[in-house]
Amino acid sequence: MLTALQIIAERKIEEFFRKDGGPDLRHLHGRPLPVEDMSNVPADLRMAYKILKNAGYVPEEVALHREIVRTEDLLAHCRDEQDKLRQLRKLSLLKCKLEAKLGRPLRIDGDSAYFDRVVDRIPVRGGRERQP
Repeated sequence: MLTALQIIAERKIEEFFRKDGGPDLRHLHGRPLPVEDMSNVPADLRMAYKILKNAGYVPEEVALHREIVRTEDLLAHCRDEQDKLRQLRKLSLLKCKLEAKLGRPLRIDGDSAYFDRVVDRIPVRGGRERQP
């Protein structure tokens, strides 16, 4: 005996395949589905994590890190000095947010190797040279 929810789900699936044709899954025919390693997640949380992952959710720390990488890339290719300054301020704010979220400093100061790599990637015309 099917429940109302199962009947609705079946209808939606059939409608999707009728209307859009559905995704091309021929490359998966006869092969097992890929196994996701969730051994580091407690057993009682695995289903919730899987649902969040399938919905496209990423932890805030991961989203912040991605935004930092994007901002650094924009900064490296930026030509306008005012835009560079805005991107540097944004980068500083994002790193502060990430530090607060992680509960520890990222240690991105003048003595950091990471700081040197970021600064070396950013050409600045007509500005003062950074003192070692």
